[in-house]
Amino acid sequence: MIDFRKKLDAIKCFVEANYQKYLDAFDIKKAPMITCEYLDFDKFKNDFMLFIDFDRINLNEDQYEDDCISIARVSCDIYLVFRNAAVETLRANMMDATSALYEMFRCERIGMAHNINIDGVEFFHYVEGNKNLVSSKTPITLDIGFAARNTK
Repeated sequence: MIDFRKKLDAIKCFVEANYQKYLDAFDIKKAPMITCEYLDFDKFKNDFMLFIDFDRINLNEDQYEDDCISIARVSCDIYLVFRNAAVETLRANMMDATSALYEMFRCERIGMAHNINIDGVEFFHYVEGNKNLVSSKTPITLDIGFAARNTK
């Protein structure tokens, strides 16, 4: 059985537990506010935000011959948002925080994931036409095991 809410919570907990040490390497001392809510620039006004958008789940149980475990391919987008600083600082922080995020997913392992892929990174230097609001989007794909259905 797969519990999608628990998988999303596990991703959020993983980021909360590991991200700061990678941010420290880039001299970013303030952790982001992390949320799984909808990306809303009007609602969230924090200097540094991290949004986890649980996007898509592909279930292909027949691909695996093991009758005890199946694999779900979970796609999520992680958005980093910076505001309330000088333009140069915002851009530098966005680039550094995105590098830290990439390194965290490359170096750390989420216990539930058999495989993690970062599908690319997009940078948005003028979110909603505002030079004082920058963002990056990092699509991540995780292969997550769950108990297979009973075939008897």
